[in-house]
Amino acid sequence: MPILEGRGDTDYERYVRVRELLELLKSPDQLAHPDERLFQTMHQSAELWLHQVDYEIERTVSSIEADQLHAAADLLNRCRDIVRLLREQIVILETMAPVDYHVFRTSSLGRGSGQESPGFQKLLAAGPKLWRPFEAAMARRGVTLLEIEREPRTHYELFRLVQALMDYDEAFLNWRFTHMRLAFRIIGSRVLSLKGVPAAQLDTGTREPLFPQLWETISQLTAEFKPSY
Repeated sequence: MPILEGRGDTDYERYVRVRELLELLKSPDQLAHPDERLFQTMHQSAELWLHQVDYEIERTVSSIEADQLHAAADLLNRCRDIVRLLREQIVILETMAPVDYHVFRTSSLGRGSGQESPGFQKLLAAGPKLWRPFEAAMARRGVTLLEIEREPRTHYELFRLVQALMDYDEAFLNWRFTHMRLAFRIIGSRVLSLKGVPAAQLDTGTREPLFPQLWETISQLTAEFKPSY
């Protein structure tokens, strides 16, 4: 017999709240097209993962502020892996025929846009949220980004955190690129979104890292070696 309160025949079902989750999906008779179920499932699960990343980023900030840089790097690696999962997940939508998507796009989505996703907006704000405590950590140790890159083993904890920040940033950019290519594949590059924004505008986000200073420092390091070919 289940010992947890809630709806369901087992404690697993009650803890995960399976029945409540399934009630969030449209019933088959409410779907404008059978593939709408896939679209809704993907976006609802993505929203959960995006908010999980935001939760882990808050923990990362606390770890940096407490000078627990190894823990912060570990949490950022978790965030990176979640974003990679989101990238793999969104590709499933490429199994839809564009004409099938347009059936429920024009009847079920209102004026909704993925750019309005609360979870996505939280991730866009992660850059300054993480950068401020990271800068403070460098200041506490009296070191600059370039010095960290010059002597990574001397400043190993900070270097590992730099690598984790760049890994997360790269995963986020790759996810945005995959989303852009999905949009081009399903609705084309010249079509306006439901908010009246050209789909091609998604390209801008694929070239805007969360931590541009990190990438610029790599260029500075390379310039110090005065490479010639």
